[in-house]
Amino acid sequence: MLRRKPDLAREMVVNAVMQSETGKSIKKLAICLAVASALALGGCKQEQAPGVYVEISLKNDTDIDKYVVFNPNIKTVEECEATFAASLPAVMANLPQAIPKNSTATGWKCSLKDPSKKK
Repeated sequence: MLRRKPDLAREMVVNAVMQSETGKSIKKLAICLAVASALALGGCKQEQAPGVYVEISLKNDTDIDKYVVFNPNIKTVEECEATFAASLPAVMANLPQAIPKNSTATGWKCSLKDPSKKK
């Protein structure tokens, strides 16, 4: 009696399935899923902030108590907090006309999201 090797039998079954239309469809589906998974994982990278918003608290004779500036050159809140004190005099010297020139800054807060757009 002639026996077939197990590997030969498995190879025959795999070849028969892969040559059929169903096998080709399954193979194409598996390739599509692999590509879609790679694209999905590639899209999960953390977004880098386009810059930092600084909300400056103001004291003046009007009802304007806050002013928001955006700095695209600073990318992290930590960097903003460490360096904004040096930039504050220049920001205060160039306030818009709507904000009184006698305004004084009482504090500031750095964030990656625009504080004027409350949720």
